[in-house]
Amino acid sequence: MASNPLLTARDITRRFKGTGAEILALDHVSLSVSEGEFITIVGPSGCGKSTFLHMVGGFDRPDSGELMLADAPIIAPGPERGMMFQDLSLFPWLTVAQNISWPLDVKKIEPARKAALIEEILSLVHLQGMGGLYPGQLSGGMRQRTALARLIALDPAIMLMDEPFGALDSQTREILQEELQSIWRVKKKTVLFVTHDIDEAIYLGTRVIVFSARPGRIRADIPVPGGLERDARFRTTPEYTALRIRIWEMLREETAKSRAGAL
Repeated sequence: MASNPLLTARDITRRFKGTGAEILALDHVSLSVSEGEFITIVGPSGCGKSTFLHMVGGFDRPDSGELMLADAPIIAPGPERGMMFQDLSLFPWLTVAQNISWPLDVKKIEPARKAALIEEILSLVHLQGMGGLYPGQLSGGMRQRTALARLIALDPAIMLMDEPFGALDSQTREILQEELQSIWRVKKKTVLFVTHDIDEAIYLGTRVIVFSARPGRIRADIPVPGGLERDARFRTTPEYTALRIRIWEMLREETAKSRAGAL
């Protein structure tokens, strides 16, 4: 466990009950995250990584265990935990600038300061001059930038990102990964990022958390070398390749277990 962590999960267990047998989704998951870390989470499909993220967001509750943000228990959604989903959840009837303005309005930012913040954030996500467009007029990458801009405007203590780039083409995805890392360096935000993509997890993360097959447990907690000094060239290094092979071997084993359990 990290000293004085921003986020603490202790023995989180979550079960789902349907018309059939009970499903144990998460089993005694414990994790601590320090302020300023970029934590990526990978694991086989159905391992509970998104369930865990949604519980941190306050959209779901564990059956047992404890979730804390600093010294406060997480029992409901709150502005100190901002969520970015794969499906974006942008307001289609609002312009780009109005979508970004929404959290600023909630925080009652005075108009002159709000206008300056919107322009600053548009520049940060490379959407200068796009503030008057509607989400339906944007490309997939530009919509993702808008969703990220709205999350930045919220200015949460921790940014929760559930496969935000999963639906994008590979070129746009890599560009947005680089831009997100650049934004993280500037804003120094704490990030919890769920992905199926090993390369994305290694490139973005200061630590990669590997979940086991269901029931989800933390199989490995792996620090990524380089920290703030990493750039796109990190993908070509022996350290990157070795880390990718290590994580891939773990995920292959966990996927095999998942398949065997389904037979």
